[in-house]
Amino acid sequence: MKVAGIIAEYNPFHNGHAHLVETARKNGATHVVAVMSGNFVQRGEPALFDRSVRTQAALMNGVDLVLQLPSVYAASAAQSFSRAAVEILDGMGIVDELVFGSECGDTEKLISAVCALESESLKPLLDAELKKGISFASARENALRCIDSDSADIIKSPNNILGVEYISALKKLGSRIVPVTFPRIGSDHDSKETGGNIASASNIRELFLAGGWERFVPENTVDIYKNAAIANIENIEKALLYKLRTADSESLSKAPDVSEGIENRIISAAETATNLKELYSFSKTKRYSHARIRRIILSYFLGFTAEDLAIPVPYIRVIGFNEKGAELIRNAGEAARLPIITKASDVASLGENAQKIFSLECRAGNIFALCFEKTLPCGGEKKSIPIIK
Repeated sequence: MKVAGIIAEYNPFHNGHAHLVETARKNGATHVVAVMSGNFVQRGEPALFDRSVRTQAALMNGVDLVLQLPSVYAASAAQSFSRAAVEILDGMGIVDELVFGSECGDTEKLISAVCALESESLKPLLDAELKKGISFASARENALRCIDSDSADIIKSPNNILGVEYISALKKLGSRIVPVTFPRIGSDHDSKETGGNIASASNIRELFLAGGWERFVPENTVDIYKNAAIANIENIEKALLYKLRTADSESLSKAPDVSEGIENRIISAAETATNLKELYSFSKTKRYSHARIRRIILSYFLGFTAEDLAIPVPYIRVIGFNEKGAELIRNAGEAARLPIITKASDVASLGENAQKIFSLECRAGNIFALCFEKTLPCGGEKKSIPIIK
């Protein structure tokens, strides 16, 4: 048995994702397990589809077992997103490889970049760059260029950055999982360009609203997507504005990734913004990117704090599997370093951290239910059971 792990949002599952699963199989994987974001994602927005829809699509296209990345981690920056996802894969105790696509497609180059970023000489250079008031990503790239220009080029690209964070997380955990990257195919991240039947996830999400998305997803998922309700953050826009207009700086400062008084700027922006686009735009600075602002605002709205985000992943939650996936769950029994749960009642026997993370997931799920044109009832997380294919 050779088990490949994948970290993904599947927002939505598309042909590029299917290609990575197929490539992992060609590389010798007999089983594929995916850690998938819950109902909120790294963009600081709700996922386009409910996680059950995305799980079905994955299971229909080569993934054997789908595990949930809790929303408190899924809606966070690359470092904490990667750390938590890697903790879940490592916690299974049976995953051999972490496979992912990257712009460079070269595992050794990514490992070299990780080593360069851990260099003691980097910190003073990074501190000097941050004093210029630029974003962390830009400051890190500039600082790294002073000691390793090749690695600096590596961390210019989004999927390379995630790869670096995955490898760094594996290293810090002392994990036995081996990182394996393959060249990412198709258009760039967030690109509007399309190549054949491959397009970026952001472009596909726009096409779901405008039309013409069908050729970019596996044929067997088309009907699933057509029949699924679409979540849109605009459906909770007024609730978000209300939350920010009634916020105080002390409570907002406790949200993840808040520093240097950005909470005051966000509150000020909420006083004049009449929609989310304006709120993000008025809050943005050279130091704080649009994506970072979106994540801060969403995390505050969902009730996530920096303290919550620092909690190590307390459990592994199964949200879907097939026959091979069931085999993985059985094999993970004794090897697993984290408790594996399949239903909400399993959490009752776990510790305080597990109770906290699951409570936050339930709150996030109840808010996600408001993101559809037709509001859904509360309690979905507590009633959820794994999808079996």
